[in-house]
Amino acid sequence: MNKYIIASILTLILVFSGCVQTEGKTVYHSEKYNNNITLYNDFTATYISQKESWAGTYKIDDDKIILILAPFGSVSEYTKQGDRLVMSDGDFWVKI
Repeated sequence: MNKYIIASILTLILVFSGCVQTEGKTVYHSEKYNNNITLYNDFTATYISQKESWAGTYKIDDDKIILILAPFGSVSEYTKQGDRLVMSDGDFWVKI
């Protein structure tokens, strides 16, 4: 199956199973990439852009946010700096 179809199916499963909350969330937006990362209080997460969407989980380690996205387990690490999530290359998402 195409990885986009798999990601879409997993996102729908999370949404309809109630695993992803509609409240208790923090949304970060990237102007550069025009996408959102949403972190939910139950440690689930979504990444949504115009081309794709992914669901996964995250963990917090001091000032680090480690995002693990299904279905392939890709890992992204961000540093929380005030109202921003910053990647090691300097790209950032701002809390909205």
